[in-house]
Amino acid sequence: MAVTDEEEDDDYMSDAFLNIETTNNVRPGLLMTHEQKRLHDQMKKKNECERLNKTVGIKALEEQRRQEGLEKAIDSKNKGFALLQKMGYKPGSGIGKNNCGRVEPVSIVLKSDRKGLGRVAALKEINEMKKSILRSRLRPVGPSINEYRERRAQEASEKLDRLDLLRSQRVCRQMDLENDIQEPSEHYFWPNDSTDNLSEQNAEEMEEHKEENIMSITEQFKILNFYLRRTYNYCVYCGTVYNDQNDLEECPGPNRQDH
Repeated sequence: MAVTDEEEDDDYMSDAFLNIETTNNVRPGLLMTHEQKRLHDQMKKKNECERLNKTVGIKALEEQRRQEGLEKAIDSKNKGFALLQKMGYKPGSGIGKNNCGRVEPVSIVLKSDRKGLGRVAALKEINEMKKSILRSRLRPVGPSINEYRERRAQEASEKLDRLDLLRSQRVCRQMDLENDIQEPSEHYFWPNDSTDNLSEQNAEEMEEHKEENIMSITEQFKILNFYLRRTYNYCVYCGTVYNDQNDLEECPGPNRQDH
């Protein structure tokens, strides 16, 4: 029996429709081509990621994947590890010529706050500076024939340091608050509320009647000046915030005499 052109077209469209349905609804056990297997794997990974995102928070998921990566040992597929093996490194032994170096990789420390990168190191050095100052006070000091002149010169220097300290305290408080630091690292790093709105001359007179602090004005200013330079690359004498420590080297120096 002869087949008309219309019947041939109907059969062709029917076969094409069946092929499309088969491609879109292939079960894992019936994958026939590499392309179908690739699309199926992509869809499976996508569904798994969507399921994890719904059940686990993003931060928790990142932590989980990070931990999985850290627990997974590095193999020879890693280029750095392959180079170490070519140079004679054996897994489990220390690095170096005599295998006495580090065995475990450097640990990862995540930074989640907005504090300056040099702040922690600066505070450690400040603690050492304070200990050094206190130790020097315990040492016996013999009399000097220039004691009077030295005392007068020290008083004049402290007056200038007192003014510089007040300016530095205001700058330190502003920069700390901008970096989400809600309280000073040392009580004298920020100005007192009672003297913040006073003139520098009145603040100087008020300071003279206070009880003597453990740290003198000069010592307080020295430590605060160090904190500002190390943490925020700020020079109180230049009145400038430099871009970084290398840029800060353009400053004449950390002392008043340098300027």
